[in-house]
Amino acid sequence: MTDRGNEGWTRGDGAPGRHRSTGAGDERTDALLTAAIRDYGDGGAIAELHRRHAPAALLYARTCCRDPHTAEDLASEAFARTVRAVRDGKGPVDGWRPHLLAVVRHTAADWADRSRRVDLAPGFGAWLDAAARREQAGPTSGEQQVLREEEGGTVAEAFRSLPERWRAVLWHAVVEEEPEAEVGVLLGLTAGGVASLTARAREGLKEAYLAAHAGQGTADEECRRCSGRLAAAVRRSRPRPDAGLHRHLERCGRCRRAVRELTDLNQRPRTVLPVPVLLFGGPAYLEARAAAAGVTAANRRPGRPWAAWVGWRARSR
Repeated sequence: MTDRGNEGWTRGDGAPGRHRSTGAGDERTDALLTAAIRDYGDGGAIAELHRRHAPAALLYARTCCRDPHTAEDLASEAFARTVRAVRDGKGPVDGWRPHLLAVVRHTAADWADRSRRVDLAPGFGAWLDAAARREQAGPTSGEQQVLREEEGGTVAEAFRSLPERWRAVLWHAVVEEEPEAEVGVLLGLTAGGVASLTARAREGLKEAYLAAHAGQGTADEECRRCSGRLAAAVRRSRPRPDAGLHRHLERCGRCRRAVRELTDLNQRPRTVLPVPVLLFGGPAYLEARAAAAGVTAANRRPGRPWAAWVGWRARSR
């Protein structure tokens, strides 16, 4: 079946299809805009992706920097790096927002190795130093520390294993709680299609978590046998008694942690998912995004087109 809407169409499997632009603005999906940059350097596509995602990158950059002006430099450099990656055939396709935020953090870590460390927020430098101490390794660059942090954690491994389209819908619809109609423009889906894709992505994330948990080198045969039963125990509000699983959990701290993380993924994914993407500053970023969304909503009210926006900009500087 084909989902139709937003002056275009998408295939029933959620893959992007043709999408016509109207006079109201560029309605191409993020994937089509990315293809336009790769294929013929479409400046309009770059401008549209900047309009959609650069404000979020700036909000996150402010959590990493000492002052708003430095944050603007950081966000601009991160966006430029992402565009260069796309032109080289790399970078994001559907998942611009989570990818760009990660590039902001990578760029800040790169600055920490140069004279610009003084421009970063003290908390960001402390986070890098703590990551280096956890590694208990020889001297490493800030970028290397970030890469090591990204490699750790079952939730991070599971999230990275998902198709990019699933990661994108989880980030926009679950983490940032954007309206389904707005997410649909980015991905080329109707609002109903966004809801359906989000549900599949959430289930896929839990399955990927279980696969990562069972496949880790520290998992013994009993852990692997119990892996599938962990998900059943978490899904049911009143799980059936499973004496074997209960005995295993009593003596296996690793599987007890898996139950806690699966429960969090099931009940509060918005709190859990920023960790493997942002690593640093997740709560502050989400708070800033919520405040910005409130300003946007206020601007849409009749009679107050710009007042709230001007007030927020004044407070943010």
